[in-house]
Amino acid sequence: MTDTTDLTSIISATVAAKMTPEFIDKEVNSRVEKLVIESIDRALRTYSDTGKLIEKAVEDALRVDKIDLPSYGSTVAKMVKAAIEHRVAEVVQGRLKQDVEDILQLAPQSVKISALAEAMLESHKSDGSYGEVTTFIMEESEYGHRWLYLDDETVYEERKKFSCKYRLMVSKDGKIASAYIGDRASKAENWIGRSYGFEQRLRGYVACGTIVEFDTEYPCTSVGDY
Repeated sequence: MTDTTDLTSIISATVAAKMTPEFIDKEVNSRVEKLVIESIDRALRTYSDTGKLIEKAVEDALRVDKIDLPSYGSTVAKMVKAAIEHRVAEVVQGRLKQDVEDILQLAPQSVKISALAEAMLESHKSDGSYGEVTTFIMEESEYGHRWLYLDDETVYEERKKFSCKYRLMVSKDGKIASAYIGDRASKAENWIGRSYGFEQRLRGYVACGTIVEFDTEYPCTSVGDY
């Protein structure tokens, strides 16, 4: 049996042999590293104060204040609106094209006063009318242009010339500077749409810049042998 003193000496010698500076340094570093890792792990857990701060910081960094996503109804409404506008544009374009073609067919480079008067009489030659049936009043201004007061349906005295359906101002160069149908000026936005007869002719003259030639001072306004 080994003496206790000898055993103690053996253990002491063994421990002393292990307790070298290198061993102590290695073990301390290992334990400290483990302790630090565990401490960081505890500190960064979601329920810790530090963990909560980090979680909030990440959440704030990734936060999007507003995601602007249109509603389904709004998206559908915009699609329908675009489809309707496209279709309406096609229809309007087609109508305007036809109107322009009709106007161009009716618009010569020039037209005589006598021809204007004759055009207003056309509808009356086959309806049994007799005598004065239209109004054609010409008035020259001090500025050199002329006003034409025309009506293809009613006879007006000169004092009632402003009651005429058509009023044209012809400039010195013969172009129609302004035109009125009733109370409507002949601006393009007011003249969209079909018209017939004498009104259609006037629209063509205005749109295409037809020159009015004053070939007579007394245009004919009657039908028959009157």
